[in-house]
Amino acid sequence: MQDVNWVALTIFVLLFGFITWLGFAAANWRKGDLDQARKIYRWFMPLLHLDAEHDLVQSIKLAEHIMGRGSERVRLPRLPLAGERRAAVTAMIERARDTRP
Repeated sequence: MQDVNWVALTIFVLLFGFITWLGFAAANWRKGDLDQARKIYRWFMPLLHLDAEHDLVQSIKLAEHIMGRGSERVRLPRLPLAGERRAAVTAMIERARDTRP
């Protein structure tokens, strides 16, 4: 299970540069700029929660596709996200991409 979590986190790190933003949030927190640190935390936390969902792999693949860094194709028995779940994950990823602090 830890390997899966590491892979998921790695993908989101690559896609959104989380380590840079985490460092930025920590630096702001140390300076006392809690508003900026909270802004970064609130921006990224929804993406990290995808790591705890049953469709983790499909969400990662969709994120790669949206960010232009891969295909959303998954191997059987998995199927690509569809319907409301796909719309929700797509909206979450696009919102994070478009509102990066």
